[in-house]
Amino acid sequence: MKVGRSVLKGLVAIIALLMGTNALLWLLIPARAAEVLAMPLLTGAAMSSQMDIGAFFMAGAVFATLALVRHERTWFIAAALPVLGAAAYRTSAYALHGAPFLADKVGIEIAMGVILIIAARVLGRGPL
Repeated sequence: MKVGRSVLKGLVAIIALLMGTNALLWLLIPARAAEVLAMPLLTGAAMSSQMDIGAFFMAGAVFATLALVRHERTWFIAAALPVLGAAAYRTSAYALHGAPFLADKVGIEIAMGVILIIAARVLGRGPL
């Protein structure tokens, strides 16, 4: 059981690192960050709004890091909600608006969210 907990902590750390790296990418090299997410980099005022995506990743990284440090269920769930929400919104873009379905991205988001929810259950303490 101790090995399983260590693996789970490692997976949460990887999620925090990936989200933090993506946040930094949006800050420093937004064209590359947009490319990673299969979108064009917008210009003008639209670019300012598009850069909000970096805040999404920064918040997720902070929440996942707090979860690892504090071991409180709330932080694991806080980190899971944005990535699961992204999967839901990507899927709704496909289902409701004719966007192509990006199964690879949705799959990664769901996997990350599930890992974080499992971590909340196994590693977290306190009420939720």
